[in-house]
Amino acid sequence: MAQAAKADKADPVATDSANLTDFVVQMKGILDEMLRDLMNSTNLANAACQAAYNNISACGAGVNSSTVFYPAGFNGDFTTYKTNHSTCRSEQHQVQTRASRCEATRDAYITLENEYLAAFRALNEYNSPQECASAETDVQTYLQSMVTHFQNTRIAWWEAYHRLQNITTNISNMDCTVDTLAQVSKKSQCDQDQLTYENLVCSVYQTTNESCQTYVNCNDNAWNHYVAMVQNTNNTVVDNQWEYRAIKRLQCLLDAFAATDMDAAIDACIQARYDPSSVSSACVSSYNPNGKPTPPQPAVCQGGNSVPHPNTDQFAATEYAGLAASPSLCYATCCTQSMYTFTTHSGWAPASYDSSTSYSSISDAQSACESLTPSGCYGIFDISCDGATAAQPAYLITPGTPLQASSSGSCVLVMRLATERNTTVTTTLPAVNCTWDVTFNRTDVTGVRTERITQSAVDEAFKFITCSNETAQGQSCASQGYANGAWVMSNRAGGIVADGSCCSSTKFNRVVGQTLYGCNGYLNTWNQSQNRYFSVDKTIRALRYSTIVEAKKHCLSLGSLCWGLMDDGCDGSGFALVDGIGVTTANWDSEVLVSSQGTCIYEKKPDATAVQTTGSN
Repeated sequence: MAQAAKADKADPVATDSANLTDFVVQMKGILDEMLRDLMNSTNLANAACQAAYNNISACGAGVNSSTVFYPAGFNGDFTTYKTNHSTCRSEQHQVQTRASRCEATRDAYITLENEYLAAFRALNEYNSPQECASAETDVQTYLQSMVTHFQNTRIAWWEAYHRLQNITTNISNMDCTVDTLAQVSKKSQCDQDQLTYENLVCSVYQTTNESCQTYVNCNDNAWNHYVAMVQNTNNTVVDNQWEYRAIKRLQCLLDAFAATDMDAAIDACIQARYDPSSVSSACVSSYNPNGKPTPPQPAVCQGGNSVPHPNTDQFAATEYAGLAASPSLCYATCCTQSMYTFTTHSGWAPASYDSSTSYSSISDAQSACESLTPSGCYGIFDISCDGATAAQPAYLITPGTPLQASSSGSCVLVMRLATERNTTVTTTLPAVNCTWDVTFNRTDVTGVRTERITQSAVDEAFKFITCSNETAQGQSCASQGYANGAWVMSNRAGGIVADGSCCSSTKFNRVVGQTLYGCNGYLNTWNQSQNRYFSVDKTIRALRYSTIVEAKKHCLSLGSLCWGLMDDGCDGSGFALVDGIGVTTANWDSEVLVSSQGTCIYEKKPDATAVQTTGSN
């Protein structure tokens, strides 16, 4: 343009002065408008950058070190829940003590009854008593000695008889059923209070973790957005600065057209350097890559919750210290504690074990044993009792394997089913084909749902402890925006057996009851017959059970090998299993005998819709 202007001025004939003047005026207007647009563009970019910076502080608005995050409807006060649970455990202890005292008294009476019965049977008035012997030949004296002897024996016999009758009457009148049922009912109530409390704590932790993570993410995302805006604004400023220089140079050239010495003015424009500092961004200038603001840190986001996590030993130590009755295992939604514990018995070894599968660490062996449940694994054999290694691994022990003394320092780690915190019981019930009816609810709706679970163990336990998107319900929930899918019901081995509701911190499922439906083609339904008994040879010897629940489970687990139960005296204790080989549904009526002692029997009903099979002993 500069060179063309010089050529036009050198050839006045070819110059249209009027047109050039109009062109210059028009161009100046256009350049002025471009300059205004350029400055507006710069200012808008700077404002957007500054807004991004200001937005960082918005994440921490209203947040300070004492900020807490609670589920809807909870104010942070656990007192009521703690009090309800501790009060219930105190009442449970009282009921449990009363039931235990009743059982202990009854057991003591039974012991006395056995002693009195043995003493009564030892009396025999028909022995030839030595005290009847007489050195006298007088018949009257001898006969009087015999009369005295038999009178004393008769008195002793009747004393023994009445003593036995009294103790038997006391046993018959001592019914511990009410106390036992009250104990079971109270424990169930306390377990529910405990579950309510622990689920609330779980919900608090989940809400806190989610809120803290959201808070941290907000700050990180806001800072990253600000950094991106700084880069974008800087790019805009740099581009606009180059455009600013070009506009200024064009304005200079247009002014040169009107200069007296246009050539000199044009040369001056060509040589001029234009400062673009007026095209700048304060937001970009103040940017510090190491200046990320630190938002207020709520104490709860740094492990400052008022109670420990229910899945830790610390929770039981602090929240349940001093309880009158032991709390149950944690079945809350966030608990993943093992249902099993292992007790080491030194100086013992199994009579046999499966050497085909070995474990180089005790933890691996424990995991394998737990996955098999007590029906498939009794415990672990540690040959040197020093922990397993690759050179000297551990092995699993099959249920029913006899143990024997070890002279080489071996030990057996017996797996126990934990029923209470810090309390364990042994279980070696066999694996059988059992069916359970499991009832569960959902916290955000009313009503319950019952699911029939097949292919389960006779000692199975069910609970909701995790979520999954592997099932059809889980995939459906995931498609609705629930990233973790659906709550799933698991059995003791951790296998998924049923779906629940979509996984949410405010909507979760809880098992409220489980009932054994039947096993091996037999229903958990029993026909009782009074004043009936079977001879000893019709029972499964060496198998006696103190409770009807325990006896029923074992009879169901045996399938067709067990016909039913016999309760001597029909007093709710001392149950025997009736042999299913000698007694069947077809012949039991001809095998049963009339009882004068009030004994009763329970016939196990076959499931008409299933095939009756032999279980496991």
